[in-house]
Amino acid sequence: MNKVRFFISLLLLPALIVLVYDFCQMFFSFAGKTDINIVPFWLGIIVYILFQIIFFKPLQTYVFGHEFTHAITGIISGAKIKKFKVSKNGGSVSLTKDNVFITLSPYFIPLYTIVIIIFYYCFLGWFFDISKLRSYFLFVSGMSLAFHYALTFYALKIGQEDMKVYGKFFSFFFVSFVNIVVLILVLTLIFPQYIDIKKFAVDVSYDVIYLYKYIFLGAYKCLVSLKTK
Repeated sequence: MNKVRFFISLLLLPALIVLVYDFCQMFFSFAGKTDINIVPFWLGIIVYILFQIIFFKPLQTYVFGHEFTHAITGIISGAKIKKFKVSKNGGSVSLTKDNVFITLSPYFIPLYTIVIIIFYYCFLGWFFDISKLRSYFLFVSGMSLAFHYALTFYALKIGQEDMKVYGKFFSFFFVSFVNIVVLILVLTLIFPQYIDIKKFAVDVSYDVIYLYKYIFLGAYKCLVSLKTK
């Protein structure tokens, strides 16, 4: 089964390359639009990075979010929680079923950022004029995203058993692909006026089709030239 996943990942690798390329273009374009309305977001990212460098990695908070994400995606997938444990030394969650979504979800779902977005739009929106709180929202959103990606990278760097369950190559491919999609969606929720998700989807679709046509046309010409020799 791992060989099938490896082949599928290899087949979809050009699509991932296009997705990364178009995301980088979109992200740098977004960064270039930075004004006073976006600055708090970048400040949040910088503050968290400096905090982690100067003080410590809040690993227990990360581990709780990691295991809680397993639990939530397990419940969404129809599983029941048998055991949930978080400590200074690590954590674990035992579920009645498993799948690739449950196993790899903590590596592409920025749980705390999503909670902040829901809290801001759904809860605070009922009681306050959220436009007055937007700077605080952007700041904590930036901090939470930096927290998620910095510690996810650290966790992957030291090694994670989750990444071996469905094969390392497939897992890294899947996590990379879904991470970009999720990040685009999250940024769209945070900055709906700056990011055009429809245009991004159209650009990616067009570029993916073009690249595959180029690859298959090149492969076809190579086969034809080999046959004529």
